[in-house]
Order: sequence, then C-alpha cells, then structure tokens
Amino acid sequence: MKLKIKAYTESMKHTLPLVKLSVLRPFATELRECGIDPEPVFESVGLTESAIFEADLSVHVMVIHQFVENAAKSAKDPFFGARVGNKLDVQGWPILKDAEARASTVGDFLSIFIARSNEIASSVTEHLNIVGQTAVFGETRSFAPQILPAQNDAFMVALGLAVLRRALRHRLDPSKVTVTVSNPKVLPTEFDLMHPMKGDKMGFCIHFPSSWLSLKLDPSLSSLAPEEGPDSSADGFVQSFRQMLRAHIEQIDLSASECAALASMSQHKLKRRLAENGTNITSEINFVKQQYAREALAKTSRSISDIATTLGFTDSANFARAFRRSNGMTPTAFKKLQEVEDGEKN
Repeated sequence: MKLKIKAYTESMKHTLPLVKLSVLRPFATELRECGIDPEPVFESVGLTESAIFEADLSVHVMVIHQFVENAAKSAKDPFFGARVGNKLDVQGWPILKDAEARASTVGDFLSIFIARSNEIASSVTEHLNIVGQTAVFGETRSFAPQILPAQNDAFMVALGLAVLRRALRHRLDPSKVTVTVSNPKVLPTEFDLMHPMKGDKMGFCIHFPSSWLSLKLDPSLSSLAPEEGPDSSADGFVQSFRQMLRAHIEQIDLSASECAALASMSQHKLKRRLAENGTNITSEINFVKQQYAREALAKTSRSISDIATTLGFTDSANFARAFRRSNGMTPTAFKKLQEVEDGEKN
C-alpha cells in the first residue's frame, strides 16, 4: 500500500489536490484518547496508521475528508473535528510547531501557518485578508469535494479560534467573531454566540476585528487549548457567554438587555439558553465578576477599593461581602493566602 501511494503521489502531485498524510496525526491521537482503535478507520479509506508518520507521503484530499468524517462516526461525536482543532498542541503538528517557533503576534502566527499550509497542500489556498476593521482568515478549495467536508471545516474553524483565544485569553469576545462553515451543525454550543452561518463546500472563514492581529502571543502557553479553570465543567454555550462577559466586565452596571445585545439575541432567547443549563444572566455576571476579582487580587498589586470600583460596587464593604459569599473568605484574606502560596512555590 505504501509503495502504491508513493507512486500515486509522485506521478499526480502536479494535477491533483493533494494533502500530506501527517495532518491526520492529531485525529488518530484523539481516537485513541476516546478508547477507539484508529486502524479500522484508516482501513476504511485504504490506508494504514503507519503512513501518517512518513513526512513526505501525500494523498488526494478526498481521502483526508472521508477519514475525518469516518473518525467522527466511529467516535459517535458530531463535534469530533472541532474538538480536535480546539485542543491541538502546537508541538503535535509540524505546521503549528513552525508557526509557534517564529511568531510573536496573532498576525505572525496566522501568516506563517498559511504559508506552511499552502506548501503541504495543493487542495486549498489558505488566506488572511484585512478589510478596514475586519480580518478574514479562511481557505478556498481548488476543487468541489464529492462529500460535504463538514468535520474538516469544523476542525479548521476551531483551530483558528484557538489561536485567537491563546492571544486574547480573557479579552476574547466571541460575539465579535463570525464563522462560516459548510455545516454549522457540527460546531459545538460554544460557537453559538458567533452565530455560525452555512456556507458552501468550497471553504470556511472566520471574521474578527483586525486589531487582534497585533496582539502578542503568550510564550508560556504551548497548547492552543483553553485553560482549565473553575468553570471548565460548564456547558459550551455558558463558557462562551462567560468569555464574552469577561471582555466587558469592566463596563459598569452591565444589564440583562446589554448582555442580550452583546450576544445578538433577544433577552428571552438568552434567558432560555442559560436556564437550560441551570443558570441566569445575573448569576453569570456575578460569576465573572468574582473570577475577575480573584485574578486581580492574586496577580496584580491593585487595591481592593480599585477592584471594587472597577466591578461596579458602591464601596469596598459591599465588594468584601459579595466576595466572602462567593469565596468563603474576605478579599484581604484571599490576597494574603495567595502571597503565602506564591512564596512557597518560589
């Protein structure tokens, strides 16, 4: 099989839309983490798993699309592609590893990623366009695929969002992002605030503020996956809503109507979506305020009164009471505890 694929690649690489098989490595890893042997999935498209470790081996892109669709079915996970893209480690994929080594900003990372992607695949053209205050990252296929490449599009969109998340962290506002894919139904609920739109088979795109391109990447983070935190068990939509709130939490007296407007939803729809997950707008605003307060107390030298004012409390006493209800201790005690723990680490 390997010899046959190599001969196929060498003779047709200038006329067919080809992709290097190494791009399938993270999908095979995810299958194993799900307790699924990836070998039968490889066999379903006429491959063996060992082929993905040969750096120069390429196949027709339809083989890639079919493998990813089959992998999602084997995992019984409609969000399989997005899950792989969302948690991809930069050290596990050569294209990302190169971008990681050379990039200092979001724009650098995407530009290097695009250049490398266009070197290893003749099936698509990756692009990054800037039109005024909007940047568009996406790809355009060089041919019309025979199947809907839904999982592949979901993977790429999730990967692009993960790069943005890594740079913006708590400043990422999902409501300022718009995604277009061939089938929005394969995107998990965390994408709902981005109001995903249905496109065609010819590629995906992500629209976001062009000002984000100049943001610095954090060199201490080697993974694109979101950081685990106290809210990591929340539903994807709730996590995304909290992420949006965090970008606006310093806005005094953030009301339910303003939250709905930021989410581009009616208040009724937003309340219903949150109620489905056992929460409400007020609870989520309070949750994010307390999350902000803990981080400000632990990681900055800001005064308690300054943090209280930023979060819209009338005075430090009201802030202290709210903080104690949520965290079981006063802001002063929490700050001292963090100083002790930091001292022990050092």
